[in-house]
Amino acid sequence: MYKFITTELIGKSSRLITNNLAQKILAAQIGITTEQWIILQILSSSSKTQKELGEITVKNKASINSLISYLLKLDFVSKNVSQKDKRETIIQITEIGEEVRKKVLNVASEAINETMKGLSDSEVELLNSLLLKINNNLTK
Repeated sequence: MYKFITTELIGKSSRLITNNLAQKILAAQIGITTEQWIILQILSSSSKTQKELGEITVKNKASINSLISYLLKLDFVSKNVSQKDKRETIIQITEIGEEVRKKVLNVASEAINETMKGLSDSEVELLNSLLLKINNNLTK
């Protein structure tokens, strides 16, 4: 029985965290959604294929395509055919996208600090470790 409660708590926490960040981004009037920012955040470290973005975000092809299309319209990302495999497209963040990502990062940091308030560093490490185990169980 306790496992059902744990699952409900994880789901509720996820929704609350996402909603809190979405509200803060909306209030900051940056003009981007949480999901779009997550894509920019992922691309800030290195370019990715659309397939990789789908795997990382656990989103289907249509959802990723929609997110990328909108980010392309805003010039936040660019899309190029892979030199290694012409069937793949490589998505990378643009300078404009990087500026927007940094603006949202400040808002996101505030939201994360609010979320983790009252947790010690060791509690956050334990939480991360447990969530990684859960994620690994579900992605095998």
